[in-house]
Amino acid sequence: MKKKLTILILILTCELSFSQTYQTSEVIEKAEFYLKEAVGDYSFKYFELGPNSDNKYQTKTGEYKWKDISKGKKTKGKFIDGKHINFVLNHPDFKYPYARKTVYIELDSNLNLIREVYVDQIPKFLLRNEPSDWLTENKINSIIELQNLKKSIEPISKRLEFDTKKKEYYWIVFNTLYKEKCFSDEEILHINPVSGNILKHFEERQRILDCSE
Repeated sequence: MKKKLTILILILTCELSFSQTYQTSEVIEKAEFYLKEAVGDYSFKYFELGPNSDNKYQTKTGEYKWKDISKGKKTKGKFIDGKHINFVLNHPDFKYPYARKTVYIELDSNLNLIREVYVDQIPKFLLRNEPSDWLTENKINSIIELQNLKKSIEPISKRLEFDTKKKEYYWIVFNTLYKEKCFSDEEILHINPVSGNILKHFEERQRILDCSE
């Protein structure tokens, strides 16, 4: 009798170890809770669940797999973690292409945060629920025109970049002076998006990766 009881306990323990599943809505709501704590009520409403938001799970055979958290009513197998759950910012004052708009919420098997939510890439005016203090792109373009740049062989281009060390955005401007198949010589500006100050002005040869001349 004692032997049968021990076997039954082992079977139940084994079954329970692979029964750690959640309602997918519960996982998403938990992630949203942590996101709201990190960005505040105002900014939170401009976020939406991002692509490739999946969770890791373990099958009964011990195999590890991943599943899109937005599909199905329940998670599969044994829930291991939700390290890839992400939300994308869609705010009318932050529509710039290539800008870093994704915030990751990394959950452990108990839906607790694995690490603090990183939101340094979200502009401060949004986190403070204030009007944008950034210069318009037209104003940035006017500043570029005043810099007496060298003669370009193609239209000047720019994009918004984020300095992960200084935790600040800047406009990077490319004025192409010379170009071949695998490289180009660029005159480059870094411009502060708030003040319009020129942070850097230099020339650099940029090479195209995996290009053979």
